[in-house]
Amino acid sequence: MSESIPPQNDTSAPDLRPLDPQAWLASIVESSDDAIVSKTLEGIVTTWNIGAERIFGYTAAEMIGQPITKMIPEERLHEEPMILQRLRRGERVDHFETVRRRKDGTLLEVSVTISPVRDVTGKIVGASKIARDITQAKRFERELVQARELAEQAQKQAESANQAKDHFLSILSHELRTPLTPVLGAISFIETSDQLPELLREQITMIRRNVETEARLVDDLLDLTRIARGKLRLHFEVVDAHAIIRDVVTMFQSDLDAKALAVTTVLRAKECHVWADPGRFQQVLLNLMSNAVKFTPNEGSITLKTSNVNGYINIELSDTGAGIDAEVLPRLFRAFEQGQDANRRFGGLGLGLSIVKALMEMHNGSVTALSGGKNQGTTLTLRLPIVPATHAQSKTSDAPNAHRKAYRILLVEDHADTRHVMAMLLRSFGCVVSVAGTVKEAADLAGREQFDLLVSDIGLPDGTGIDVIRVVSAQQPVKAIAISGFGQEDDLRRSREAGFATHLTKPVNVKTLQEAILNTVA
Repeated sequence: MSESIPPQNDTSAPDLRPLDPQAWLASIVESSDDAIVSKTLEGIVTTWNIGAERIFGYTAAEMIGQPITKMIPEERLHEEPMILQRLRRGERVDHFETVRRRKDGTLLEVSVTISPVRDVTGKIVGASKIARDITQAKRFERELVQARELAEQAQKQAESANQAKDHFLSILSHELRTPLTPVLGAISFIETSDQLPELLREQITMIRRNVETEARLVDDLLDLTRIARGKLRLHFEVVDAHAIIRDVVTMFQSDLDAKALAVTTVLRAKECHVWADPGRFQQVLLNLMSNAVKFTPNEGSITLKTSNVNGYINIELSDTGAGIDAEVLPRLFRAFEQGQDANRRFGGLGLGLSIVKALMEMHNGSVTALSGGKNQGTTLTLRLPIVPATHAQSKTSDAPNAHRKAYRILLVEDHADTRHVMAMLLRSFGCVVSVAGTVKEAADLAGREQFDLLVSDIGLPDGTGIDVIRVVSAQQPVKAIAISGFGQEDDLRRSREAGFATHLTKPVNVKTLQEAILNTVA
């Protein structure tokens, strides 16, 4: 006879009894973080969940049976009749953003969705409302908008300041360079005279050298500003590094002779073509050579060497000069970091090497410095990627020769001293020169005479050099050179776009002017 085993309670088994839908819905409503409220079509509150208590501060006992307008600010009371009218029409109000007042009097920004409630016959008998507190979100939104507006305002102010700075630098460049132009031109002209006594020639050379130094200081300041603001643009082509080195040594010949400095060039790099902006690459070498000459005592020596290493050309410039202290080396390529002792002894602003570094980096190259210390000399090394010989194209030289042709030149320049000196230099080249000081005078001359070349300043009393080339070109075909104290990148671009073949920045020396004329007219 078997014993019956009484059933045991299994507490782990799930309760499969059907849930009461009303209870389930009520549970969801009560646990919601949002305020869920119902009201009659007259606006009387009939239900009020825990979320509503948390958001608005009223308990259910305080609100049920009360008009919903109890928590509506006076200036918003007009909203309730409009909402009720829409509900009576059976419409739903979605994400209506408004303001409501808490029990403690503080105002809340809320997003409300309101739906009509129908009875079993389909008749609309009330409304169900879900409200979400969006006060913090709206505050963040306003702060974001305000921050964006402030950023846009700051950007506009910065752009305005940059434009003002560009304009100031352009004017500064013009005003600093313009008075140097007739001085350098006149000195260069006098220096070429065969009748100049040797003692006087030395003094004239000294004046010319210092005027050119002043011009370079102006250029360094402006270049540093352009580089820092990303305004400097390079124009690349295949360049023979050895040819540039030889040119730079030649340009410093008188300075080398004055200090009895010995220069040795050992150009052993078999691959010497680089992808560079020829003017800026020459500027790099001019800066390094200028420092070597400045810091090397009389009867010292300077050596230039080149070599190829792993697809690069290394250009070493060594001197037997003042050397560089160990503590100065790490900051050598920073702006204004020439060292106090060097500043006192040799002058200058300490900008040259910082510009060299920036230009080399823009050429995908580098510059390094080595020195044994004070009075131990310095070696600066430039490193640039070479252009393979198969891609290097030799360029025919356009350098001026002894041949002179009587080019007919229209010179337009409003600065009287500069106009006089420029006309004298052009005539010394064998050119026939007509001069004008305004756009109108230039137009009148172009209407009466034919010219091979227009040489025009940019800033004029009654317009610009761009106006000059336009009115002259309308009367006759003419090639043109711009000569101006305005030398910013935008100035050069505007000159090119206007039709000038070349833009020379004042002050201009004799050789540069002669080369520009031959290259433009030929």
